Amino acid sequence: MTKKSAPPKFNPDVYSRITLNDLIVYSMHYLHSQGRAITSEDVTSACFRFFPTRFSLRKYPHWPDSAVVSRRWSDCRRKGLILGNPAKGFKLTPKGFRYAGKVEKILRGVRPGLSRVPAEVRTRAGRFVRSMETSDAFIHYKKNGRNTKISEFDFRSMLLCTMESSSATLKSNIEQFKDYAGIYKRKELITFLNFCEARFSHLLGADKRRLVKRIRKSRK
Repeated sequence: MTKKSAPPKFNPDVYSRITLNDLIVYSMHYLHSQGRAITSEDVTSACFRFFPTRFSLRKYPHWPDSAVVSRRWSDCRRKGLILGNPAKGFKLTPKGFRYAGKVEKILRGVRPGLSRVPAEVRTRAGRFVRSMETSDAFIHYKKNGRNTKISEFDFRSMLLCTMESSSATLKSNIEQFKDYAGIYKRKELITFLNFCEARFSHLLGADKRRLVKRIRKSRK
């Protein structure tokens, strides 16, 4: 069982200079560390407890303002920091965990830098890295490079998706896999995923020209 600890207290002069999105991501990280489900209500409560001057109603400062939190879910999702929704709950992505660690250092007055990835996240990332390495899509790519002709079936299988999986699911999984590869500093896997993203841009609803530029940049 996760050990519960006393809620932290932060200096208003410090957290007043940090963006609301960053404070929300930190609050979600704290809830996770305490073994709590990350519901929208709990996030609102945590934000208000830790950062009352930023998350209170203007006219009634002793009450939390849930609207301040709810308006920022989409921003955090777009940046790849969280997954989920208010109805089903949220979870941090590997990128979100790293980001929350940096925010915590700023809150505590420590020079920001990359935090250690939680052991459970690193373990999970390792499983997905091995899954990518042994996929038919990556094996073909290693053998033939940019000239490889990966089938749609192999692409979807590599992402642990079916032929019925939506564009949103494919796009979400490919970004998640990049985060996992990044945890282990597997640049060749990230380059491979960028290649797949450009090759199957029509399935992802993405701009192929922009993806090609990303591939070239990642190979430098």
